[in-house]
Amino acid sequence: MRATAPDRAGLAEIRGPLARALLIGLVGAAILVVVGGVLASTAGLLFVAGATGGGIGLALAGAAVPTPTGASERPPLERSAATRLAMVLACLAVLVGAFGTWLVAIAEGGALGPIDYLWQTFGPLVPAELLVAALGAAWGARAGPVVGR
Repeated sequence: MRATAPDRAGLAEIRGPLARALLIGLVGAAILVVVGGVLASTAGLLFVAGATGGGIGLALAGAAVPTPTGASERPPLERSAATRLAMVLACLAVLVGAFGTWLVAIAEGGALGPIDYLWQTFGPLVPAELLVAALGAAWGARAGPVVGR
């Protein structure tokens, strides 16, 4: 089944979940920079990546269910499209965090390029963060949405 593009009303219903997902991604990237760059620690980086991905997925899952005020029974975003978007945003958050970590190293007098620095400092941890973030996002988008009662 092919995902279809949302109409104008659907785009309005996607804005809230997308804004929440972007905010979660920015906060997760900032935490990755603080832990990996400022504190120079690897402890907790995989957890932060997974939690960021899960949060992004749960936020975007809200766009994959019909809204009570919506004009149609169709959700504004297909579940598979929400999952893919969540995975992309989670990976982007990890990459922004890795780039920010490299910028901290440059500010402290580092001379390596971003890929060289990240590989020499963290080894396969950054690719593992990408994988954990993507898996967390896929889980969140499939398990959500979180709604209050």
